[in-house]
Amino acid sequence: MSDFTSLVQRLNSISNNEEVEITPSPETTTKRVEIAETASLLNKFKAISAENPYQPVVVEAEEVEETDDMATRYRNFMKSEVEAGSDLRSVATTVAETNIGAAKLDRMFASTYKVMEQLVDITAEGGQLSGGVIAEGGDESYLNVAHEKIAEAFQALQDAHMYAVKQAEED
Repeated sequence: MSDFTSLVQRLNSISNNEEVEITPSPETTTKRVEIAETASLLNKFKAISAENPYQPVVVEAEEVEETDDMATRYRNFMKSEVEAGSDLRSVATTVAETNIGAAKLDRMFASTYKVMEQLVDITAEGGQLSGGVIAEGGDESYLNVAHEKIAEAFQALQDAHMYAVKQAEED
């Protein structure tokens, strides 16, 4: 019998001025036992933690090589210029003036990438255009070929971006 049913019966008995015998249901007894066991386990864990507090394992870090990113290279360049006795303001101005064209070119390529990514997404299998072709009963294979060619063009654009600025000659 559910706890709710037994509660209703007890309420009816009380309203009829009958004597009510309270005996917990087996479900309630089982839940109480489970709660007591869980509390006991938690108390044991607390006791163990108090005796042996957690101490993180510290591993000595190995020497990490500097990454060869642009920020690190620029920082190293500026350090070497200072060590050589150059004026930092004039060096920073020269670097900024030299990179204006390259930065503009990078922005142009980035905006072109956005357009190309949209084209790749739209023409992809399961994309918007594909769904429209299928809905009209058209041949999706031509769209798949167009998608492959757009993906190739996107890769060619990335290659063009890589070689858009004159590469430094190696010594």
